[in-house]
Amino acid sequence: MNLNESTILITGMTGTLGSRVAQRFLKEACEVRGLYRSQEQADHYSTNDVIPIIGELGNPASLLAALQGVDLLIHCAAYLGDDPDLAEEANVTGVKHLADAATNACVKRIIHISTTSVYGEVVSGHFSETSPLLPSEHVYIHTKQLSERLLQEYTPDSDLIILRPGSICAEEQSYWGDRQVERMKVADLITWVHPEDVVPWIHADNLVEMIVLAATNAQDGDIFNAIDVNLPETDFRMKLIEASGKPFQAPDRPAEQATFSNDCIKQLGYVPFRTPESTVELLVKSF
Repeated sequence: MNLNESTILITGMTGTLGSRVAQRFLKEACEVRGLYRSQEQADHYSTNDVIPIIGELGNPASLLAALQGVDLLIHCAAYLGDDPDLAEEANVTGVKHLADAATNACVKRIIHISTTSVYGEVVSGHFSETSPLLPSEHVYIHTKQLSERLLQEYTPDSDLIILRPGSICAEEQSYWGDRQVERMKVADLITWVHPEDVVPWIHADNLVEMIVLAATNAQDGDIFNAIDVNLPETDFRMKLIEASGKPFQAPDRPAEQATFSNDCIKQLGYVPFRTPESTVELLVKSF
């Protein structure tokens, strides 16, 4: 896809990823639009040169209006919680509305941000893009599996590329980054990190570069595990715990040591520029 001649719409503008994607594509695209649920939200979060568009996943008419003239849709929005109704509304019904609107608006290419969690509640094994998606009753996992299938079934006239990120880390506005630091600062006892876990780690800025590569070079139907490294917790959050100075107790559960291949995204030309070592060092300093 020639991004210089493309108009792009990005969902999830208030999350960890959306605004970063928008800012990066300003360098590449003819026009970048960001989808916001309300004018108040747009006024609070919108940034220079990104055109705010008001629309909701639950409002099909607003999505169709937002997608008029759009060549590339980058869907970063998702519900991450445990409420089954909210998960169904955002990750399933909302994605169906988005797929219908994209088809009716003749969107050329869709990039869907999924998750490595779609492989199921796995604690061991090595997973590539061809590994089966194991059935799960976990609300988030189940609805994200459904969202992938919906887009594959309902967007026949649009190229569809799926990226499956692991644990998205950043120094700002990230559950796996600054929010871990803040959680540790207020905890009396840290109990949620297993020292033998392995984390499918990806820096948010690196994920943005993967999305650029997918937009320009990927083929219809391509799926990519979007991770930088399978990172042992001894090199990640155990270092944050040490920096926190707080007492630690390992959770009473098996270690989660599943690993994920990133060979496909590397074959597309991906090279990370943000490393876990430098990121952890900055997070440690934030204590």
